[in-house]
Amino acid sequence: MKNTINKFLAVLFLVSGTFISANAQATKDEIQLVQSIWGMEKRQIVTDFMALSPAEAEKFFVIYDKFTVEMKKLGEERLMIISEYGVNYSKMTNEKADELITHLMKNNTNVDKLITKYYAMFKKDLGGLTAAKYVQLELYLQTMIRAELQNNIPFIGELDKKVN
Repeated sequence: MKNTINKFLAVLFLVSGTFISANAQATKDEIQLVQSIWGMEKRQIVTDFMALSPAEAEKFFVIYDKFTVEMKKLGEERLMIISEYGVNYSKMTNEKADELITHLMKNNTNVDKLITKYYAMFKKDLGGLTAAKYVQLELYLQTMIRAELQNNIPFIGELDKKVN
């Protein structure tokens, strides 16, 4: 399962990275395309991983769909922060760096709060084990996304060192 997820994430980041690097700033349409591809694939990953009975799946996906709508907004925000970083990379100021990192940390906190909020809903309707199983998958995916993003975004000043 992890190998399948990792291969898909690699392709997703290749596509999204190409958009951002080619244009320096991702457009809303590009972000929506990446999110659409990810959303369809993620739902299949979740379906396969959770292996729910039809009755459980009915309850689960009502909650999951609401979660996905809220998470999509936070994902779009994260991609916009990354895009803004790309636009400002060569002319980064103290103020812009502070603004971007503060915005990113707030986004990370909001993602964690959202997962916590929905964990309670999943637990109420499906029990602690099923809720924990889903949260474990979601946290894994979020960790992989954050790691891939970090691996593909240059550190401040990194590109300047490569040129010299």
